[in-house]
Amino acid sequence: MTLLALVLSVLTGFQVTWNAEPAREQGVGAVHITVRLDEEDLLFVMEDGSEAASWEVAAIVDGELSERNSGSVFKSELPVIETLSILNLPTGSHILTVIMRDLETGRSCSREEEIEISLIDSTFWSSGGLQILEGLTQRASGSTEVIWNVYTPSQQPDSINAAYVLRDVYGVTMREGWMNMTASGSSFEYTAYIDINNLDAGEYEILAVVVCGDTIVAASRKRLDLLQSWDVWGKDPDLTRRLIRPIASSTELSSLANAEGPSSRNAVMSEFWHRRDISPGTVRNEYLEEYLARLDFVEDNFSVLNTMGINTDQGRVYILLGEPDINENRPLENSTLPSQTWTYFTPPLEVSFIDYYGCGEFELYTEWEEVRNAWEKHRIF
Repeated sequence: MTLLALVLSVLTGFQVTWNAEPAREQGVGAVHITVRLDEEDLLFVMEDGSEAASWEVAAIVDGELSERNSGSVFKSELPVIETLSILNLPTGSHILTVIMRDLETGRSCSREEEIEISLIDSTFWSSGGLQILEGLTQRASGSTEVIWNVYTPSQQPDSINAAYVLRDVYGVTMREGWMNMTASGSSFEYTAYIDINNLDAGEYEILAVVVCGDTIVAASRKRLDLLQSWDVWGKDPDLTRRLIRPIASSTELSSLANAEGPSSRNAVMSEFWHRRDISPGTVRNEYLEEYLARLDFVEDNFSVLNTMGINTDQGRVYILLGEPDINENRPLENSTLPSQTWTYFTPPLEVSFIDYYGCGEFELYTEWEEVRNAWEKHRIF
């Protein structure tokens, strides 16, 4: 593969994209590297009243440091997208190592790969890997932006086009369309905004191709994992009410019920989430992001038969308090029913559940008012 572009995600979530640009008449090529850092990659500390972190990324080719950048970021400014370019690489094989270091803890992560810089001739096509700017895992809501770099032969054809297909794990096409092109010398950058609204959660693949006449001359693919898009905006008012009931006041539930039409319900829910935003001056709403993540968890772990996770007792408690610090699981014994006890340090609380019928659905034994009152005293909004 003459132009290597590999997107990798290690256990920390540290993501790297690199494109090896082929050599032309001068006999040298280049490697262009994009590093994406998210919240889980860095340790944030308080600085001037906000949480901040410091980082450093370095690119090493054949054992020699070639490029290094560093900086600081506030949590509200995530993700960090940092680019490094290493020019004048001769043709042949090279060992590329990309290192990310958290300057607060000294912890570092690295990825190493052999890359190939090839020489383009009059007929040779090559391309980089698809870059999904919003990340390889995202919610099935709105659209996702895709960028793809394609390098043409020295004798360029008169007309070329690029298209994309988004398909599920069964090969069924869910979305397709043409990509927009920007030319830069003998290379092209193709972009597309792919609608992912109303797609089911699961694994998908984006496939992009360049067509010259009736011939495919370049292709690339990338996996995309979609999380469920929860209706917390009032499109279906009954569903939204069930999803927010554990954290909503009776006044807020009444406002949603009395709103007429989708736009009015959306306005009510926009205010609902804005009221809970711990950093309203930024684009991100960290409270909403955490709430959606908890909805994912309770649906995956507490749904029983036709009962949604949010409608179970364990789901409602988890939505309010999150993961317990201690989870004691007592299976069925001769004299007792299966039970679980969740212990929280903040707020200081023990919550007990009992599986009365042995079917895997644990009902709340602790009074709900006790759980709710503990949450009320320690909530952040």
